[in-house]
Amino acid sequence: MRSFIGLDLSTTEKLALDSWRQQALPEVMPRQWLKNSATASRKHSRHQNDNQGLAMPYAVPAANFHITLCFLGEISHRQHEALIYELDQLISEPFSLTLDTTGLWNGPKILFAAPKDTPKALSELAKFSRKAARKAAIEVENREYKPHVTMVRKATSTLPLPLYSPNIDMHVSAFHLFESISTPQGVTYPIRQSWPLKHNMSVREKLRRGITDE
Repeated sequence: MRSFIGLDLSTTEKLALDSWRQQALPEVMPRQWLKNSATASRKHSRHQNDNQGLAMPYAVPAANFHITLCFLGEISHRQHEALIYELDQLISEPFSLTLDTTGLWNGPKILFAAPKDTPKALSELAKFSRKAARKAAIEVENREYKPHVTMVRKATSTLPLPLYSPNIDMHVSAFHLFESISTPQGVTYPIRQSWPLKHNMSVREKLRRGITDE
């Protein structure tokens, strides 16, 4: 089971981010459009490279937008059970963030949207997630955590910069265990289990601040 722990975006947030991508990066098309374009081109040229269309930058489907907290890779059934137990013990608070900047990573060849300022609660949740994975005997990377939403794959330095930066507010009230599944139509990330984030304070303090965990 190829998995990761992460945050999902609401439908409204995904649509807003996708709308920004279409307007700020109008030259980037969905992968399926590139496939269709390559197929049409091959009909007119016997020597057309079958992979030419797929080597071009393509837009990540809005349904796949997420923020990874901890990448797990392939995990066994025993590791999965141990991880669920550890994540059941995890306590962290809800928080909000704003996706208001972009960047390009040449290694994985992705263009991403990210928050300029990472909330402390998000950094702590990522740290707790890595700790839970290690307790479940899952090896995870120890690099600096940089939250982001992948917007474009197969992106290189030749890709034009976005015409303007995003400004998408996100409210996070849960985290999830995702599975990564490859299909002929592309990769999908179904959620296998979810955990709510709750304010770690007394009932009296919650009432004073007008906070509910619903």
